[in-house]
Amino acid sequence: MVHRNKNLTSPPPELMNSKWNTIKQDLLVNKHNHEAKSECYRDTTLSYLTELYKNKCAICERERGMELQVDHFRPKKQRNNKTEIKYNQPGYYWLAYEWFNLIPLCSYCNINKSNKFPLSTWDNTNRISDHLNIHTIAGFNSYNLNWLQNHENPLLINPEYEIHPERHFSFRIDGRIIGQTDEGVETINICKLNRKDLKRERIEIRFRFVNDIKSALKDFDDHRDNAELKGELKSIFKRIKLNCHQNSAHSLYHIFLYTYFDYFIVSKIPQDLRDLVTNYFNDYKIWLSTNSIA
Repeated sequence: MVHRNKNLTSPPPELMNSKWNTIKQDLLVNKHNHEAKSECYRDTTLSYLTELYKNKCAICERERGMELQVDHFRPKKQRNNKTEIKYNQPGYYWLAYEWFNLIPLCSYCNINKSNKFPLSTWDNTNRISDHLNIHTIAGFNSYNLNWLQNHENPLLINPEYEIHPERHFSFRIDGRIIGQTDEGVETINICKLNRKDLKRERIEIRFRFVNDIKSALKDFDDHRDNAELKGELKSIFKRIKLNCHQNSAHSLYHIFLYTYFDYFIVSKIPQDLRDLVTNYFNDYKIWLSTNSIA
């Protein structure tokens, strides 16, 4: 997960079209009994969200393109299940058509997240359950993301509110993502971010870089051409760095590969060649500090 800077004051024009006024009025009258219209919140925003997130799932960062679905960060419907009752909540009906509450998720994250939305207190003490200020809360603003986040303190991380989502996570060499905060732990649990497909993709990404480095080292062993080795390794290091960009798939994972290069990459290189690779990587970082990667 990486931060996305959505312009909350400029929703897609079609979402604000007056033709939806009757639907939006019905929402506030019937509240939880209102049947949300996907043609209003989904069809009018999906292309904008897909572009904003560069075809990636907002949570797991897989590149899914046409598979992406529009999800309500705060669930529009209540949850009153008999299983995992700790996740039960009254629903945020009034946010069904609000631009700031819509994010793109892959089908797996969407299904797993469902209508779970726990708060840090694990109760409804600070939860807002109505668009009106029925409890006379000071500064009440049920249509403002910042106010809602600060008042409720949810455990599910919002990539459009959290400027540094990376502080909540770390990765392990076996492909697992680990929560470093309560929010990180619960976001991983809710969206099942250690499911097999995600761990496999992370491992494959790391293996590709490791294998490419080993191939470059094999060429060096055959030809003993230091300039050739330096060029090949620099190209590999550059690919890792480029994939740290927020528009790349699994960008946060790539950030960890780059930041903790010894742990993720060098540890898989033959012992007698590790210092060589580490030295070239450090040289690359020095070069990068004074040159553009583009």
